[in-house]
Amino acid sequence: MAKIKPSKNKTGADACDRPVARLTDADMLVNLAGNYDYLSDGYYLSQDYEIDGYVIRPSCREMLDAYIPPLFLEKAGLAGLPVPDFYISNGFFEPPVIVDPINPFTLKGRVVWKAGKAKSIAKSLTRNFTYAVCCQEIPPGGKVKYFRSVLGWAIQPELRELSHLVWEVFGIPLARVRVIHTADDRYLLSDISPLFPEDLGVKETAYLKEHLLWDN
Repeated sequence: MAKIKPSKNKTGADACDRPVARLTDADMLVNLAGNYDYLSDGYYLSQDYEIDGYVIRPSCREMLDAYIPPLFLEKAGLAGLPVPDFYISNGFFEPPVIVDPINPFTLKGRVVWKAGKAKSIAKSLTRNFTYAVCCQEIPPGGKVKYFRSVLGWAIQPELRELSHLVWEVFGIPLARVRVIHTADDRYLLSDISPLFPEDLGVKETAYLKEHLLWDN
């Protein structure tokens, strides 16, 4: 069974304050940093464990696949997950569309519903048309929604299968998941972003504790 080495991070009274735990049903460690952006504390935490020979999720490779929009969508699509049509652009896009930056200086994307603001948003997200953006088409009648995924589980029953697939394919234990809810009641996987343990609700925290073990 995987052994958890002494943590270099804080160890509070609440077990969920501790950043690394072990799955109760698998010989695997879980990184609970919540933010897995490249070069974030969460990224270095997994890197530290991987260098020492531990199997931990997410791995550094999984983080890069999950947090770079076009890689995320391509990997999800290849794994059979439902995703919207998307394309890469240096500035032009046609609303309604979700626009995510692909550069190290801009993290937050935008949902663009009307053409009137498209040019100014494109200029901002591309850093004056210097960097590319990833554009996801919103089908007619589609709505942009979010849910929280905790070890492949979600509070909403209708989203639990998709949450499970996100965990299986990307290995991200804590994520705020963006979806496009279509007019014919389908959910298209759109993006995942940070979700921190301290932001979980009571039921989500209980689920986390039920499926993880912390070394004393």
